[in-house]
Amino acid sequence: MRPRLLIITGCAGIAALFVLVWAIRYTSRPSLPVVIVLVLGVVGLAVVPWTRLVAGRLGRDRDAGRQFRAVGRVTMTVAIGGVVVTLTVIGDQETASVFAMLTIFTAGALALLGAVILPWIFLMVTRERTARIRAEERASMAAHLHDSVLQSLTLIHKQTSEPEVRRLARSTERELRAWLFGKPSTADQLVSAVTAVTDEVEDRFAVTVELVLVGDCPMSGPAHAMVGALREALTNAAKHSGVQRVSALVEVSDGEVFALVKDRGCGFSQDVHNGHGMAASITGRMRQHGGSAEIRSAAGEGTEVELRMPV
Repeated sequence: MRPRLLIITGCAGIAALFVLVWAIRYTSRPSLPVVIVLVLGVVGLAVVPWTRLVAGRLGRDRDAGRQFRAVGRVTMTVAIGGVVVTLTVIGDQETASVFAMLTIFTAGALALLGAVILPWIFLMVTRERTARIRAEERASMAAHLHDSVLQSLTLIHKQTSEPEVRRLARSTERELRAWLFGKPSTADQLVSAVTAVTDEVEDRFAVTVELVLVGDCPMSGPAHAMVGALREALTNAAKHSGVQRVSALVEVSDGEVFALVKDRGCGFSQDVHNGHGMAASITGRMRQHGGSAEIRSAAGEGTEVELRMPV
């Protein structure tokens, strides 16, 4: 039976239970067998759908399922035992009817409490404890890997002069950090796009991009232009600066994206910077979308590229 139908049936059973209580109080009582059948039917209608719903949700949990079955056995024992005692031991029909109704109502209350409410509480507590244990284990493993594997990869990346080894060490370190500490999962956000660009430049040119990200915003036309200009600035720094480390800051605030790419490489004379294609690839791209770019460089003093784009 579908969950929605079970919920509707359970609500109808609860409504019928209230009607039964009203009938017991204000109408004449029928014969004992009719009372037993009527009360069993109404209580079952009010209880069984909820227990079926819980059984379907908790059936895959071994501990909760064991508790559910134990409560079911106790409930059935109470209900059946009460009916048997009523029919065989108690002679007075009025007393027998009252005893039968109390027994069946008690069994229904036990079923609702023990087979519906308690398993949910038990499962929530168990899941919370399991999640906490897994988080602690993951934090411990992350700390161990950070102190051993990640530091070793960083050392290899800094010490080796082989481009392929540097690229492999950096790529492996990045993937391991992403697995341990998570990474942006939204592909249409600026942070994800900038991170992808820096990863691409690092892999292509075997350099290290020291990236600082502050804030985030959805990707748009101006944001795409900003990311493209940032890629060109990082590419130029990686290709022409002659250094293995480039700094990049990207900050989103007050409706504007600010980026600064800086290297301490050989630099170049300002009157020949068009030779690197910066005017077309960076300045022109930014101005086309309402932004601005400022390039500062001098021979032997490195290069700074400052980008500003309203978003």
